[in-house]
Formats: sequence, C-alpha cells, structure tokens
Amino acid sequence: MRTRSALLLAGGVGYSLIAASTTPFTLPADVLTGLVVVAMAVLVCVRWPLRPRRARAATATVGPGHPYLPWLVLLILFVIWELFNYLAHGSRADHPTLSSITDAIDRTYLLKTLMFLGWLALGRVILRRGSRSWARKVARAKPVEP
Repeated sequence: MRTRSALLLAGGVGYSLIAASTTPFTLPADVLTGLVVVAMAVLVCVRWPLRPRRARAATATVGPGHPYLPWLVLLILFVIWELFNYLAHGSRADHPTLSSITDAIDRTYLLKTLMFLGWLALGRVILRRGSRSWARKVARAKPVEP
C-alpha cells in the first residue's frame, strides 16, 4: 500500500510539474487538464457504488445535521464574495476576485505546481471517499446502536 501511495505521489508531482510548465488556455494546458478530468470521471464510474443505500426517512430530513448544508453555505458565501468584488468600484488590487488571486499565484512556477498537485490530491480524496471500500470501512467503524 505504501508503494502504491508513493507511486501516486511521484506521478502526481511529475504530472503537476509538466502541467505547470504550460501556458494557461493553450492546447497543451487544456489537454493536460482535460486528461485528469476524464480520468477522474472514468474512475468515478468504475469505483463508486452503482446503487448507494438510501438514507432512512428519520435521517434524511434537512436540518442542522444535513451533510450538504455546510457546502451550500460555503457556495453561497463564495458567490457573494465574487459578486461583491466584481461589482465593487476600485481596482482589482483593492477588491480581488478568486481568479485574480489565483492569477497572482500562477505567475510562480513552484506555486502553480503546488496548486495543480493540490487539485489532483483533492480529486483523489473525493474519489476515495466515494468508493465502495471507503463505504465498507466507515460502516465497520460505526458502533451498532441497540
């Protein structure tokens, strides 16, 4: 297992170094980014359960314990931030949008490489958390209620 993780890390670092050397919005950059997106889509289709278990009616209610509520709040805050900064009067330096912040980071090869590697790592985490093996591991770890 450690060998597999080391190989994935080495491959991810190598791929990130190559991807970071491309110019944004060019064919090589689009192809390198698109390959990862397609690979992740294929892996999601292969690794994720075909029929996830349905939540019980008692646990499926929307409320403070709803699993998507924090993501929804984060998305709403992000949209508000972007709209405010986009519509605010003044320079981009005074009111930066997320894209202008990432543009500043992308100017440095090392930071661009780290951002791409972080994006790959996030994809791996999402893929792993949705896999059948992760679902079995979580189901075994939960205590059985009487």
